[in-house]
Amino acid sequence: MTRINITVPEDLLEEFKEYCDSQVRSVSSQIQFFMKQAVESNQKQKGNESS
Repeated sequence: MTRINITVPEDLLEEFKEYCDSQVRSVSSQIQFFMKQAVESNQKQKGNESS
């Protein structure tokens, strides 16, 4: 695993934490989930463009 630092507005982070709680995921897990979705979506788009 790699650790990174990001800068986000404090109010956005607080809202995101509440969202994560509602999804029963930690902030880190939720970010990983979104990243995987973005990468998979991008791979599908690239595959469709080459067809």
